[in-house]
Amino acid sequence: MTYEYEQIGEFTREYTVPISQEALDGRIHELTNEVASSAHLKGFRKGKTPRKVISQRYGSAIENDVLEKIVNENCTEILSEEGLQAGWIGRPYLAAPVDSPYTYKVRVETMPQIEIGDLSEITIKRPNVNLSDEDVRKQINTARERCIEWYELDGDEIESKSGDRVWIEFQLNAARTDETDAEDRDAADPRTERFPIVLRSPKDDVSESLHEKLVGLKVGDHLDVSNEELSNELGINEEAAPNDSSLSVVRIDTGDLPHIGEALFARPEFRHLVDSSPDTKVESIDDLIPVARDSIEQAIERTSEQVLQNRAMWALAKQHIASIPREVLRQRFLEGTQVGEQNLQSTFMAFRLFDPIVDGEVLDQNLLMAQPHADDHDHEHDDDHDDDTSSSGNGEEGLLPESLRVFWTSEVNRAIQRVAFTLTQQALIEQRDIEADQEWVASQIQAKADSVSLVEDQSRAQEYLDFVYGEQHYQDLVTQSLLEQATKVLLDEATIEDEDVEFDSFFSQTAGEDAEEALDIFTVAPSLPDPEGYIASAPESNEDKATDADAHSTSGISDESMAADQANLDVGERGAEEDSKPGIFKKLFKKNT
Repeated sequence: MTYEYEQIGEFTREYTVPISQEALDGRIHELTNEVASSAHLKGFRKGKTPRKVISQRYGSAIENDVLEKIVNENCTEILSEEGLQAGWIGRPYLAAPVDSPYTYKVRVETMPQIEIGDLSEITIKRPNVNLSDEDVRKQINTARERCIEWYELDGDEIESKSGDRVWIEFQLNAARTDETDAEDRDAADPRTERFPIVLRSPKDDVSESLHEKLVGLKVGDHLDVSNEELSNELGINEEAAPNDSSLSVVRIDTGDLPHIGEALFARPEFRHLVDSSPDTKVESIDDLIPVARDSIEQAIERTSEQVLQNRAMWALAKQHIASIPREVLRQRFLEGTQVGEQNLQSTFMAFRLFDPIVDGEVLDQNLLMAQPHADDHDHEHDDDHDDDTSSSGNGEEGLLPESLRVFWTSEVNRAIQRVAFTLTQQALIEQRDIEADQEWVASQIQAKADSVSLVEDQSRAQEYLDFVYGEQHYQDLVTQSLLEQATKVLLDEATIEDEDVEFDSFFSQTAGEDAEEALDIFTVAPSLPDPEGYIASAPESNEDKATDADAHSTSGISDESMAADQANLDVGERGAEEDSKPGIFKKLFKKNT
């Protein structure tokens, strides 16, 4: 197969591929006959429509399909010859012919070539938690507090006491960036927020100090607290709290801790501490500690395994991957955030914010406009803003809200994590010849098939079974088996060291601690501009035009159709004479030009 390519990026190649007239005509002839054998047009019996009629009516669509198939087949063949895996294939572009009636260019983003070496060189920290009886006791009390039934206290003279739930209200400013000047900060519109604080079991010294201040207050009383106390107790951003942290008490609730017993064990808020009804009678916290300890230790074991696996995958990825293919990342990001037609605004937001987030650009409201932000925007109202404000689009007030910036940046980071893990896992599977556990796959399929009686709508039972025994479900289970075995190989061969972790902070650790820093850990390949569109060939001779006219006739494309196709192309922008290639090829690539 004849082709050329140019390496235009770390992972991106631009291929130039000619298509011979003979190959094109043969494929068009084949597909036309196929359509004619099944077409049922008015005035003809089914399958008896003359080929000439099919060409006249469907010639453009047939040639379109043929060209698309040829392009796809060529890409597959080229990548197979070169031993490359495509992560993304761009849209073909018509190029100047090279001794061929058609020549197209297509950009292909290849996946990184990864060689997995000695896994024992990777060191992974396994969390080692020392669970004391006091830790278990705190967990039991915290779970009991969630089960309290609260009652509002009425009366002007009622004071809050330890164990009550106090509702506080204060003015919370919208989060501002550090660059916001004092005038803008003062002009921010505060919003009133209410928060409940349970005056029981403070989590640390700062929390205990705030609880002590709230004891003995009445509804309507005011109290000054520090931003540190508010952010520590309520988990709010210190910058979001006003400088004058004056709060008021707006409600006081009271309630008693529920008694330990079967009624408490049945509550979902407490159930995670009691996997099953205790064998012995439980009447006190001391009786419950051994039961709760078993449940907590199981949770620690599950979480430790998750943390260990993620740390192992991060270590493998950071050792073998320096940069991530951009278009592969874009696809994975959109797969993870695409919400479809039910929320077009979020879908649009995902498309517009991806590149600016990856490139570290300032995120402003212009990105969410229907029209892209341009430097040559209307300056009619520029006098309303100073130079510093207008330099970032609409100034600080035009920035994307902090909550949206954090959310979408986190989504990009998670997409990077998924891509990095997938690349290294696939390399490990291929280079270690890991195969799926077919017995496990079969057992999973059988287990789901046996559960068909649990389907609520039994009229859809067959649909459920079709899915269970379907190819997609089977492939999903095979993939799951391969990934689990790849992770096991990694953990078996890597060097694992224990790391002591305090129980209080253990569950606050995420399974992938590096996930939020993925943009700093890996480089994302730069964005490449779209190639130039249609490039006109040199003026043709009358003999060449006659030959092309015969080709149009063979393809069933009328002169009127050709004229319309030529009119669709913007000759002025290209600054070149229009050639006489078949119109369908122009239609196929029209949007690229």
